[in-house]
Amino acid sequence: MRLGHVKLRVLSIDDAIDHYTNTLGLLETHRDPDGSVYLKGWDEWDKYSVVLSPSDRAGLEHVAFKVEKDAELDAYRSRIEARGIKVMELKPGALPFCGRALRFLLPSEHEFFLYAEKDFVGKAVGALNPEPWPDGLKGAGVHWLDHVMLMCEVDPARGMNKVAENVAFFPGRS
Repeated sequence: MRLGHVKLRVLSIDDAIDHYTNTLGLLETHRDPDGSVYLKGWDEWDKYSVVLSPSDRAGLEHVAFKVEKDAELDAYRSRIEARGIKVMELKPGALPFCGRALRFLLPSEHEFFLYAEKDFVGKAVGALNPEPWPDGLKGAGVHWLDHVMLMCEVDPARGMNKVAENVAFFPGRS
């Protein structure tokens, strides 16, 4: 259905929170006991779309896509496994604030999840006669998360092209 969230490892959680809330304008919705901070755009319905986690190694932890219905997870599992990729099913709550989820690695070894349910918190402007945007936005006032860029290994001399392998993995691309 759409990109649901990304989880990022950050070297300085305080600097990252400052950037994502004051420069980009995301809204904080939760903090875990482990120090992870959950954020969302003002025009998003779900509890979060970005998770910042303190780490000694910066980078992408995982990407999660939301599917329309829980029953679709079983069909996706079959399609992914048919491509020779192992899939692990996670119980509700294993992916925070989400229902049942599937975990797998892309050919590039990026960790991906699929889920259908996530806690719903609503938009900052509501749904009945909403204002075009909320008052008091900070920074860029990001509406929602709509894309993520993956860096993949490409080495023509060794015949390696993880970009092409990832593209071939996604529906309609093989």
